[in-house]
Amino acid sequence: VVSTQSTGKHFDKDRSGRLDHNEFKACLRALGFDLPVPQEDEPDTVFEAILDCVDFDRDGFVRLEEYMQFMISRTTENVASTDELTEAFRSLTEGGDKPYITASELYAAMPPDQAKYCIDRMEKYPDVPGALDYTNFTKIIFQSNLNSSAASVD
Repeated sequence: VVSTQSTGKHFDKDRSGRLDHNEFKACLRALGFDLPVPQEDEPDTVFEAILDCVDFDRDGFVRLEEYMQFMISRTTENVASTDELTEAFRSLTEGGDKPYITASELYAAMPPDQAKYCIDRMEKYPDVPGALDYTNFTKIIFQSNLNSSAASVD
């Protein structure tokens, strides 16, 4: 598995924390995205559709955080429901039955950049020191995916 964040940082040539659209396109191609090369004077509709999901403000740049969210949403788009993703997180916990997950469990099961992304966005689980709430996180991820899908349909 290619480390998503490392790949993004590799293409961030000026170390600005963001990718211009050409850097972003090169990064996607390096990750195996099949992006057609449009004919001269033709719109790049496939890449434009991706930008609609990633560069919301169309400022010409994709921040590394936006890139990570896009890549994680792509990773989870084949997951059928929040319940399925919640069960996937639950299976990563010690014993496979805890309603929360720890940072060490995430780091043990995921590439470091993806674990950090999750940890930075998961709320603390109440009354258990060091525990993170993966259930609420999965709801947020699915809501984000639904919003992205709706935006790309419009």
